[in-house]
Amino acid sequence: MLSFCIEFIQLFIPERKTGLHDLFNNTLGTWIGAVIAMIYSHRVSAIARRIFYDLLNRKPFLLIVVIIGLAQFVAAVMPFTVSITYSDVAKSVKSLNPVPFTYHSIGAIFFNEPNKHDIEPFDITPMIEDMLFWAVIGYLLMLCYRIYWKKKAYGKMVLWGLPLVYFPFLEGCQLFIMGRTTDINDIISGYLGIALGFFLYRQLRPLRRKMHRRDLDLLVIPLAMYLVFIVFSGLRPFDWLYAPDATLSDWRLENLVPFYAYFRHTSLWNIYDLADSLCYFLPISLYWSYILKEKGVPYSQIYWRTTLAGFLLGAFIELTQLFSVERIAEITDILAYAGGGAIGTFLIYYHERQVVPTLHRIREGVLHLG
Repeated sequence: MLSFCIEFIQLFIPERKTGLHDLFNNTLGTWIGAVIAMIYSHRVSAIARRIFYDLLNRKPFLLIVVIIGLAQFVAAVMPFTVSITYSDVAKSVKSLNPVPFTYHSIGAIFFNEPNKHDIEPFDITPMIEDMLFWAVIGYLLMLCYRIYWKKKAYGKMVLWGLPLVYFPFLEGCQLFIMGRTTDINDIISGYLGIALGFFLYRQLRPLRRKMHRRDLDLLVIPLAMYLVFIVFSGLRPFDWLYAPDATLSDWRLENLVPFYAYFRHTSLWNIYDLADSLCYFLPISLYWSYILKEKGVPYSQIYWRTTLAGFLLGAFIELTQLFSVERIAEITDILAYAGGGAIGTFLIYYHERQVVPTLHRIREGVLHLG
């Protein structure tokens, strides 16, 4: 019914076209979504809920790694445009980059069919950005090894084997995603990041012991590393230059009106971009909100503190992009950082009101998840 109303209204909009195929596709998409939701609610949700509470109860640090790993997998396969046809897979294979620390696609090397990335100069800053992110995961993975797996026979196999398999699997999946490029540099930056995380875990042992008063303090160092990643990600490629034309282009209507670009052209890429921006400040907000709540600060004050902090960090990053040639400053990204701060506080509120009571009932043997 909603799709019918939208298509009917488009009859009176000159720039839009009404088509029966849109009505059919929207209805079919709604039906598929309902079927997936039904399968999830009847089968998958119970299993996911049991795994979540089991990890939260026994291995909370591992739960963090699992959530991040799943989130990265979803991000890697966005926008879910899966294709297994020969022509699409062949096109993806031709765009694959097998050459480290540069970009020379298979199409350019073997078939004399270069793409736009072959022409562009290689930029190493995305590799450094990925490496900084995966260094945080490497640190957490080593933390899990020390706490949960050190005395297990399979401990070292999990520690080294999991990253060894994960990154090629992630890049391999992108061969079947239209619009994504499989790049050996992404695998290399992942490996280097994990290795850097392992190295920092060992080197920062004296600092960790000095700060360790409770288990939550073990997250201070990886959160500091994550903050470095956020700042680097926001400031790269460090091409600051005061160019009036480039600066004035950032003051266009679509950059100043919140969510204007998303309303003008809605796509899964835009939704992913918005979700990505919302998640940047989320981990810091989660930790900070939890600490403030333990100190007795009411949620009303925690909300405005975390939201304001996210807003200020986002404003700092976006204002620097006014002087960047490649980056574009957008008010939407600033609001997304602030939204990430508010969402982090809400998740702590939800954790206190819903998750903690459920966890207590499980520990007391009152509730069994099966």
